[in-house]
Amino acid sequence: MFGVFFMLFDVEKLIGFAAYIMKQMNVDSMKYIMLIKLMYLSDRKFVELYDSTISNDDFASMPKGPVLSRLLNLIRNDSIEEFQKVWNSYFQTQDNDIHMNENFAFKKIDKLSKAEMKVIDGVVEKYGNWNRWTLIDEVMHKLPEWEDPNGSSRPISLKKMMLALGKSEDEINAALEENGLFERELA
Repeated sequence: MFGVFFMLFDVEKLIGFAAYIMKQMNVDSMKYIMLIKLMYLSDRKFVELYDSTISNDDFASMPKGPVLSRLLNLIRNDSIEEFQKVWNSYFQTQDNDIHMNENFAFKKIDKLSKAEMKVIDGVVEKYGNWNRWTLIDEVMHKLPEWEDPNGSSRPISLKKMMLALGKSEDEINAALEENGLFERELA
């Protein structure tokens, strides 16, 4: 496809994204489901404001609400070897917790823009102290783009999220073209 740029997944930016949330919450360990939800909500808010994501990840509806798909695979140690090796040098999952191996994950925060950090700050301030199950029941399960996958998972396209955010077809098509996703989203 000549002239079409696809947003590339950057595991190091995802590491910076996760590390920044943990830094803002002043923790080096947390329930991974909470991290996933805060990252999804940050991505969603960034889409609302800027028609683009922070993570460049794919989204999916899962029984406990929407998730960032590649992030979940990394946390579950179920990603492609290249990404998993990088992720595991910064984070480890034990039971339901994610642990930052060392504070050197904070070095990846520089991959985030000031606008991205500001959006993350707002999400952490609003939802960071919520009980994870309340967040799932009261927020994640009420997002219009989420569909109960009945124990499985269902993809959430960027277009579907943008429609749920009240964007017009013209705004969505322009954003998808700008992000190099137009053809992929139509497939």
